[in-house]
Amino acid sequence: MSKPTVAVIGSGWAGFVLSQELNVEEYDVIIISPIRTIQYTPLLASAACGLFDFRLAEEPVRRRSRPSVQYHKAVAQSIDLEKRIIKCKPSVSELKNEEYDVSYDKIVIAPGCDIQTFGTPGALEHALFLKTTNDARLIQQRMLEILDAASLPGVTEQQQRDILTIRVVGGGAIGIEATAELYDLWDQEMRFLNPHLDGKLSIVIHDVAPTILSTFDDKLGDYATKSLKKKKVELKTSSHIEKVEQDAIYTKEDGRLSYGMLVWATGNKANSLLDNLDVKKTEKGMPRILTDKHLRVLRPDGTPIEGTYALGDAADIEGYSLPTLAEAALQKGEYLTRELNNEARGAAAKVFEYKQKATTAYLGKHDGVIGGKQDWTGEGAWLAWRSGNLSWTRSWRRKIMISISWIFVWWGGRDIARR
Repeated sequence: MSKPTVAVIGSGWAGFVLSQELNVEEYDVIIISPIRTIQYTPLLASAACGLFDFRLAEEPVRRRSRPSVQYHKAVAQSIDLEKRIIKCKPSVSELKNEEYDVSYDKIVIAPGCDIQTFGTPGALEHALFLKTTNDARLIQQRMLEILDAASLPGVTEQQQRDILTIRVVGGGAIGIEATAELYDLWDQEMRFLNPHLDGKLSIVIHDVAPTILSTFDDKLGDYATKSLKKKKVELKTSSHIEKVEQDAIYTKEDGRLSYGMLVWATGNKANSLLDNLDVKKTEKGMPRILTDKHLRVLRPDGTPIEGTYALGDAADIEGYSLPTLAEAALQKGEYLTRELNNEARGAAAKVFEYKQKATTAYLGKHDGVIGGKQDWTGEGAWLAWRSGNLSWTRSWRRKIMISISWIFVWWGGRDIARR
């Protein structure tokens, strides 16, 4: 008797759990994603700043212990929910113009989100992002490049200051943590290698909102603002960026502003796969697929489509408004894995219940904020944030290797800034 085929679109927090834990004795599993690894996004800023190897911030979908799980390096372009067929386009250069179909019995739609630039001209071409380990590599390379450029003979002091201006667009947790890690890299390591540049590097945060960390309590946001200002990080809130060029941004408030590195961390945009799906979607904010409490996709009339599920940032539960966070996607992935495995054994279905956990943000120099049932600030919050980083990776091997890397950094400096 043939097993039902479960097609999983996406290898993010939700899709990865299914790829690793869905019972392959009961299901044929196909993973369709342009990225062959899960990207541990909360670890990317740390990897970019040399706290551990980039490979530790990702984990492959393929496993020797699960050879029957198929992985397709491809993009799901459209889904026929009635005929249960996915039209795919390979994400490999040799076959980039080819298309093929994948048939399924059950489908899990978890493609994640696209980069949100709000249509700002030049942003995609000139900014750096923090979505993948390759993005982290580019940020590290750019940091080294601007230091090298500012160190060349004949460069004026004003040119040095322009080249050493780092602008971070986005005052949410990702943007703030990227700022904090870049600040630490400079303050704890690179300024000692480049004493002639000390006092010339600057970091500026731009956000269209009037405050930073708007998802946190106001008191924590105020604390973060004061903490960053003590580190001489400039905050430009209510800043409207109109266009981006190779070495400058243009804002409505300040006109042309030079930079040497531009990091864009403004949140998410709906994945293009959702555009042609005839399903019920949220009406406010970013469009997301609406599901019931069993994570089944809803038709436009509100009835669930059996065997069709949506998880992660691309989906929300009707009547709720869950955050587009790794924690929410992870919990949904773990829930659906259990439910599908239990279903194969004939167990009764249970509804999904989201368990809110504390939200954290690192502020640099062993300082941080944690919001939840109890609010924390200071070094205790940093320790909780740093140790919490280990919980994101699901591999004990990576947990151990990251911990060892931290010890070596403490003892002998980062690989990019050896003592």
